[in-house]
Amino acid sequence: MPGIDDREYHKVAPVPDGPRPSIYELREPPVDLGAWLDAALPALRGARVLDAGCGPGMYVPATRQRARELVALDIAHGRLGDVDHPRRVCGDVQALPFPDTSFDVVMAMHMLYHVPDIPLAAAELRRVLRDSGVLYAFTNSERAQHELLDLVTQCGGDAAAFGDARFSNETGGALLATAFADVVLVEDTSTRLVVTDAECIVDEVVRLRYALEPSVERSWDGFVADVRSGAQAVIDREGAFVMSENHGLFTCR
Repeated sequence: MPGIDDREYHKVAPVPDGPRPSIYELREPPVDLGAWLDAALPALRGARVLDAGCGPGMYVPATRQRARELVALDIAHGRLGDVDHPRRVCGDVQALPFPDTSFDVVMAMHMLYHVPDIPLAAAELRRVLRDSGVLYAFTNSERAQHELLDLVTQCGGDAAAFGDARFSNETGGALLATAFADVVLVEDTSTRLVVTDAECIVDEVVRLRYALEPSVERSWDGFVADVRSGAQAVIDREGAFVMSENHGLFTCR
């Protein structure tokens, strides 16, 4: 996301008290999500919006403040239970349960790389949009957080297991062009994740265990221990484990 706050980047950030934060809560500079939506997704204002693959609803509160009407859809019924919104639909983006031309705007935020058939999903997203509608699809570069990918590789994991390359800044345009005539990518490299507690790195690796473990050719506990020690070595040497970010927002019509 673009950095809204231009305060100076500090290499060493304090670790807050209480539960450990996600690495994504350690972004520098911090981002005002509402201001970012206004700048990057201006068509949300006054629109009928579908948040496709909404997950636990990260974008729902800010989008509700801007949209005329919002529908939150996810394939996982359990995740929908975490979404604070009355209009929740359990469904597959490859076979959307809506009539043609139902929405002014569709959001597909950090989710298309999870979809088995991305061109089919793109066609469905195009189908439910009005002729003048817009799709916003948010993703990462294949080299985003390359510091973490390199650490995982050094410890015996396969960075490809993260799966971002299936729909990335580099590959997403061609996939979306199978359904949309006008596809524009805006990349942003203005933020970094600054981690001073190695356990935050471990938490992220454990969160992705379902994808990573099949590539690890030894015990999972040994792999995690090596990730922990590797991250701690960087923190001890440099003051923080800093991960570069490179987001990409596709705007499609």
